Amino acid sequence: MTSEVAQVAGFQLDKTTDLSLSVEDAVAQGTDTANQLENLLELLVPKDVCSNEVAKEAYLECLKLKEYLNEQLWSVADNEAVKNIQTALDLTTRATLNYEMMIDAANGDWELVDVTIPSL
Repeated sequence: MTSEVAQVAGFQLDKTTDLSLSVEDAVAQGTDTANQLENLLELLVPKDVCSNEVAKEAYLECLKLKEYLNEQLWSVADNEAVKNIQTALDLTTRATLNYEMMIDAANGDWELVDVTIPSL
């Protein structure tokens, strides 16, 4: 899609994502990028996330792909394609939210709490 005004399901979209990927490529790229970001976040402590350029780039890519996949969700009719897009959307959403929570924790907006239960 281009950045021109588009119409999806009868509604006009003022803003569209400027990506020229097929739905299948966007699903694959969204899944891969989200998994990479999630794996990277597992290795980092919150204070290191702020300065990690790889994590920031993966986060920004996930945001773009999430927006693009959300737009494409309305343009497919095949049940399998809808399921694949929704799965990729769920992954990119989870990855971006985890990144944002780690940034918030690093900035002192909230505190990480250990919720493990000691064995008796």
